[in-house]
Amino acid sequence: MSRIRKKLMERGKRLLNIQSPSLRKRSNLNPRTEKTKKIMHLMVTSLCDRDCKYCCNKQYDLNSIPYATDEELRETETLCITGGEPFAYTKPNAIAYHYKHKYPNIMRVIVYTNASELWSSLIINRAPLGNIDGLNISIKNLGDYQMLDDIIRNKEVCSLPLNRIYVFGDRLYEKTNSLLTEYDKLGRFQVIRREWQEDFKPADDSIFRRV
Repeated sequence: MSRIRKKLMERGKRLLNIQSPSLRKRSNLNPRTEKTKKIMHLMVTSLCDRDCKYCCNKQYDLNSIPYATDEELRETETLCITGGEPFAYTKPNAIAYHYKHKYPNIMRVIVYTNASELWSSLIINRAPLGNIDGLNISIKNLGDYQMLDDIIRNKEVCSLPLNRIYVFGDRLYEKTNSLLTEYDKLGRFQVIRREWQEDFKPADDSIFRRV
């Protein structure tokens, strides 16, 4: 294990509860309509080991986010598991199993995570992925990028049909594209350039709920 990876694994994590009142702002949630009801972003934890300045969750009053209802879940086709950091503080594979078996209409479960935490879960803790259909992996700093090489070679990750890599910053985007060009000949990962939004605007095709 490299010195950088040891440092990442050994460092003390400062937990951030993103429901802290001092962090709250207001941001409009999408209404549930025919257009938005088939995709649900479901917050399964508010805990995170990071404190990203423009984290989208800091722009919501999280207490105003509705709880997911049985009726809503019965019309959901794609369930996006989000946090916080799901791999650090929940068991995403078990969550995916639960919702897929209770609601057969849910055809896809996608998990949002950062590359460093995903690497720790996969390599150190051997987290299973069998009930998950895709990972949305964020690359927000050099530490995340340095975990990516192992992640894109992981057989279980590569077997998932719906993987995306969200990269923040031009330099990291160029490095990530270069790495994927060399090692992802089958195109298993879609690389998307992202920017921090001081005024976050949610995607207009989905609803946001919490457990």
